[in-house]
Amino acid sequence: MPQPPQFPVQSRELNRIIPFAAQRTFRNAALGIGGTMIAAFDIGLVVTDFSQFIGGTINAALNPSADPTQFAIGPFLDALAFSAGAGTILVEYAVDYTALYRAFSTSVVPASVATNISGLRITGRFVRVTYTNTSGAPQLTEFGVYVRSN
Repeated sequence: MPQPPQFPVQSRELNRIIPFAAQRTFRNAALGIGGTMIAAFDIGLVVTDFSQFIGGTINAALNPSADPTQFAIGPFLDALAFSAGAGTILVEYAVDYTALYRAFSTSVVPASVATNISGLRITGRFVRVTYTNTSGAPQLTEFGVYVRSN
């Protein structure tokens, strides 16, 4: 073969995307008045160079014993709630570890109606989803939050 090649050579590499999903699910037979269920995810930790984070650290305060935040690979968020009484789902994002969570959307969950959030794009490093019982009595509640890569 002549050097350099007479025809451009384009290297090819076969890529296979491996889907990822993380979930946090709850089932509470008697969620109290004003009671909450919280699912929180760190979307950036496992796929980002640490030097890009505020402070350039791994943020040691994030540990399972002190913080319910789970590690996940996004960018899509799904949630499902069913409740015998009324409630709300609040979705919040935070830019980085030292930033505050900011409300992104609130969904009303009517009594005895399954409520679904599907394919919401996560635009912050952290996402937190909170279900709150807004009915006047304890209630059966099923709540799940799912972060997926595709």
